[in-house]
Amino acid sequence: MVVSPLEYRYGRPEVKAIFDEDSRLKYLLKIEVALAQAESEQNLIPLEAFLNIKEAVDSGKVKQARIKEIEEETRHDMMALIRALTEVSGEGGKYVHFGVTSNDILDTATALQLRDFTRFLIEDIIELQGELLKKVEENIHTIMLGRTHGQHASPITFGLKMAVYLAEVNRHLQRVMQGRERYIAGKILGPVGTGASLGDAALEIQDRVMEILGIKAETGATQVVNRDRIIEFLSIINNIVTTLEKIATEIRNLQRTEIDEVSEYFDMEKQVGSSSMPNKVNPVNSENIVSLSRFIRSLIISEYEAAVTWHERDLTNSASERFVIPYASILTDYILKRMSKVISTLVIKKEKMLENLTSDPLVMGENIVSTLTENGVPRQDAHEMVRTSAMEAYKTGKSFEEILISNGILRYISEDKLKHTLDPRAFTGQSEKICLNIIQSSKLLLQEVYRGI
Repeated sequence: MVVSPLEYRYGRPEVKAIFDEDSRLKYLLKIEVALAQAESEQNLIPLEAFLNIKEAVDSGKVKQARIKEIEEETRHDMMALIRALTEVSGEGGKYVHFGVTSNDILDTATALQLRDFTRFLIEDIIELQGELLKKVEENIHTIMLGRTHGQHASPITFGLKMAVYLAEVNRHLQRVMQGRERYIAGKILGPVGTGASLGDAALEIQDRVMEILGIKAETGATQVVNRDRIIEFLSIINNIVTTLEKIATEIRNLQRTEIDEVSEYFDMEKQVGSSSMPNKVNPVNSENIVSLSRFIRSLIISEYEAAVTWHERDLTNSASERFVIPYASILTDYILKRMSKVISTLVIKKEKMLENLTSDPLVMGENIVSTLTENGVPRQDAHEMVRTSAMEAYKTGKSFEEILISNGILRYISEDKLKHTLDPRAFTGQSEKICLNIIQSSKLLLQEVYRGI
C-alpha cells in the first residue's frame, strides 16, 4: 500500500534515491567501514578486523531483510544493523561499532545525505538562475506597468521584474554555498559526546572518519549533532521556496484574465484546464509551486521543537526527522525544477503589457510631479496639483491631460514637454542599468561557484 504522494506524484527519482531505505543503509554501512578503518589506523582494533568488516560491506552480505528480522526482536533499528553486520564480518565482527553509539552513525549518515542533496540543490539554483538571466536579457526594454497595493503605479520593465528575482536567487546560491560548511557535519564521540570509549585517540578517530567520508566533524557534540545545523539547512530551504512562491504568485496574477500580460505555457492540443469548463487555461504549475512551498516551510516548526532535547539527548527528534529532512529536500528540488521550466517556457505578451500601460495615463503622475518641481514649482504644490487632477479624472472619466491643462499646468511646462512627460517609455529610470548590473554580478557569481564546487 502506497500512502505518501512522494511515492506516486512528487519528486525526482535521483533525489528520492538519496533518502530511500536502501540508500540509507548504504550510508550507514559506509560509516561503519570508515570507523573501523580509522580505529585500525590508531591500533584500536586489528587491521584484519577492519578488512573483514570492509569485505562484508563491499560484498553486499548485509541484507535489508535480515536487518528487519533482527529488528522484530530487538525493537532497535540501529542495533539490528549492527548485529546483521557482525554476523557476516567473521572475526572482525568482534569489533563492529566499537566505541560509538547509534547516533554517531545515524547523524553522520544524515550529513552525507545532506551533502549529496546539496549538490542537486546547487545545480537546481544555477538552472533557475540561468533561465531568469535569459528573461532579463531578452526583456531589458520590455516596458510594462509597475503595480503597488494591487493598483497601477509607475512604469517598469519586465526585465527589471525578472532581475529582482534573479538577484534574490543569486543570494540563495551564496547562502547554500556558505551554509553547507555549517549544516553538513557528522560525529563519532559516543553516547554523551566525550569519546571516552575511544580513548586518547577519540578526536583523531573522529577527524579521520570525517576525512574518509569527505565532511566535517561537529565541534562540540552531545549524543547528537546539534540541531541548529538542521535548522539552518531548513531556513535556507525555506528562504528559497519563499522566493519561488513569490515568483509563482506574480505569474498567477499577471495571467489573470483582466491583466493577461504573461501566461504559463499551455499545450492547446492536449492539455485540459478544467473538468467542467473546457475553455480554462489555468496557471497550474505556479499554483502547485505555491502549495508545496507553503508545506515545505511548515516543516521547520517540527525541527525547532526537535532541537530541544533533555540533557545530552532523547528520542523526540527521531521520528519527525524521518519526515522533515527527506520531504523538505525532495519537494524543494521538485519545485525548483518546476519553476525553471515555467520560466523557460513563459509566454510574455509584450503588446498587452504596452496596451495596459498606455491605457492609463494616470500612472505618469510621479513623472509629472518631478517635472514640475524641476521647472520651479515647489514639490508639495506640484504633488497637490497632480493629485487633484487625478482625482478629478477618476470622478469624471475625462482625459487626464485635458484636466492638467485646465488646471494650469502649461504655465510651468510647454505642451510638448507635457506630452513627453506623459510618455511612459521615457520614465523607466535606471531599469536598464540595474538589469545590466545584476546580469554582470550573476555571471561573476557563477564563476565563483564553479571554482568552489
